[in-house]
Amino acid sequence: MLQSTIKRASIPSYGGDDDDDDDDDDGHEREEPSAVPIIYDDEAAVDEPTSSSPLLLISAVGQTDPGQKRKKNEDCYLCLDEHYLFAVADGMGGHAGGDVASRLAVDTIARAFKDQSFVDSDAESPYPDVPRRGSELAVAIQQANQAIYERAHAERSLTGMGTTLVSARFSPNKQRLYIGHVGDSRCYRLRDNELTQLTTDHTMGAAGITGPMANHLSRAIGISPAVKVDLIIARPHPGDVYLLCSDGLSKMTTHEAIRDILLAEPDPEKASQALIEKANAGGGRDNITVILVRVSDPKDLARLASRAGASAGASAG
Repeated sequence: MLQSTIKRASIPSYGGDDDDDDDDDDGHEREEPSAVPIIYDDEAAVDEPTSSSPLLLISAVGQTDPGQKRKKNEDCYLCLDEHYLFAVADGMGGHAGGDVASRLAVDTIARAFKDQSFVDSDAESPYPDVPRRGSELAVAIQQANQAIYERAHAERSLTGMGTTLVSARFSPNKQRLYIGHVGDSRCYRLRDNELTQLTTDHTMGAAGITGPMANHLSRAIGISPAVKVDLIIARPHPGDVYLLCSDGLSKMTTHEAIRDILLAEPDPEKASQALIEKANAGGGRDNITVILVRVSDPKDLARLASRAGASAGASAG
């Protein structure tokens, strides 16, 4: 299925005219907090009633590794199983406090979901064009952006810190997936033996810039008072495997190698370890973080339980 219209990220402006009222105190172009909905699967475009029972079973495993070259791990990940929420944050390498930024991002998002603190005093529905569950994810990401920005301005030693973020919120009773994304950490989907990258990197190269600046981020969490969040809306199927990862994986191995590992190793824990080992074997120049999320049909689990019960009864007889 084809991705629908995508708004390209604007490239942040640094410096500028001191008399421009649209600039913040650092000279960055002032940007309103926003969420850009992107319908990835045609099936996800039509809203459906929420089922009284789960239509999907979600299980996940996360692992992180410092890699071969970095002394410090600036990646951080979140597996909030009770909310079907998963995230990978990659603190900006070479900047002060990258590890602080990534940790603050995932902690802020986790707290927003645990406390259900998505509504601010200014608006009851910050993103009226986005489904509620997606809007809540976008609000939590904006809260993370604000927390990092304020912390960096409060502590001189942390000036300039930031992080990428890729997050996935599943709705098993509605059979929907909401992916909130800023930066170049990625989300992939393995379906019917084909691996697809669902996110688009927010880099200068993706925005059309060539040369030495092409790999530089065009968007990150915590650099400006507000951030534009890509919100991908998809429909997960039983049998899908979703991979959230930092660029320490995607830049150290190939698309084909990732697919082959996921196909060869059905166990998520072993597969995530194999992905990390592959990235390290490729040079391990950055921290490596992966979360693997497997989607199953509840009926399959019920059938397995029934078979196990019947087998146990036959053995007892």
